[in-house]
Amino acid sequence: MQRLERVDKQDDLRKDIMELIKDIEEDDLKVVAFMEYMTPPKKVEPKIIKFAKILPLLQKIAELGKIEKGVAKVMFYSPSTCRNRGLTPVMMAGFQLIKPKISTKPHSHNMSSIYFVFKGKGYSIVGNKKLEWEEGDVFVVPANEVHYHVNLGEEDAILFDVTDSGLLESLGILEFREE
Repeated sequence: MQRLERVDKQDDLRKDIMELIKDIEEDDLKVVAFMEYMTPPKKVEPKIIKFAKILPLLQKIAELGKIEKGVAKVMFYSPSTCRNRGLTPVMMAGFQLIKPKISTKPHSHNMSSIYFVFKGKGYSIVGNKKLEWEEGDVFVVPANEVHYHVNLGEEDAILFDVTDSGLLESLGILEFREE
């Protein structure tokens, strides 16, 4: 099956209907006629994130403690996703490092998160539930649940998470709250 390529015919079409469009458009309101002729979005390329390169960055951020004492978080995005700031137009991924005997600040957001425990042992409070985790476990934080993470171990805990923040950002409804 041959893939159909979309072609942007907006400029050609607008020539014939410009006077009508001018009566509608304002600074913050634009007209798109025949959406199916819009240029397709940029292609998001496959990528690999090398943990060996990320670990020193996480350790330095946690050591500096400028955002949160003993905690570091880095997220990744592809410039091809434009304002979505995700690795794909709907998903963002990142790593979080939590120093031993440290907990993150309670917070909530309207995005859902799936966490993979890359390293360490601890627990997360999600809403009114305590989720005990260790290396290799996966846990879920539903949207709008107040949550925080605690490292119980003697080594750094490292969590990898994937969120649907790109989708919410695209819709213009992404929210974060410190509790």
